[in-house]
Amino acid sequence: MYDEVTRMLAPLAVPVSMRKGEYLQRIGVVANSVVWLHSGVARTGFITETGNEVTLHFLTDGEPAAAHDDLLRAREDEPALNFVVAETAVHGYRLDWLEISKLTMSNSLLRDYYLRVSERGIIDQSRRLYLSASPAQGRLSAFRREYPGLEQRISQKVVASFLGITPQYMSQLLRNDGMSK
Repeated sequence: MYDEVTRMLAPLAVPVSMRKGEYLQRIGVVANSVVWLHSGVARTGFITETGNEVTLHFLTDGEPAAAHDDLLRAREDEPALNFVVAETAVHGYRLDWLEISKLTMSNSLLRDYYLRVSERGIIDQSRRLYLSASPAQGRLSAFRREYPGLEQRISQKVVASFLGITPQYMSQLLRNDGMSK
């Protein structure tokens, strides 16, 4: 199924490269595309009313980089509530969301694939929500299981944002983690 969907979407793919810190999607702008990552790390997140940045999840090689809820909002021409930013240099392919949506409506294989991907996203989101109630050390362990090797590719500040802790507390966790080994 994956290979067939890839063949169907290939004509829509436009190569893109972005430097660390560049936005693939900005808050307040209608989400009109998905970037399929060939290489690199991107993250999605939002800014709270008090100005704190919250990281929702990370996307790596072979994954689509977009905030799905913002893509759904785009159907009504509503602006994105989330950002997607390159955490490392990113190389991939930009696909127009409207074109993907049109193709999905006319193709049952693509609809089935979209449904499976959406279901997987709901399960992943639910798992992250349950983890958010865990102690910080448990969240760090879960992060390491879910994203093996990612900790060495991104900043400690971003990992802390994902864990919902301050960078200072992150340093303390890492010191304690080092002592226990």
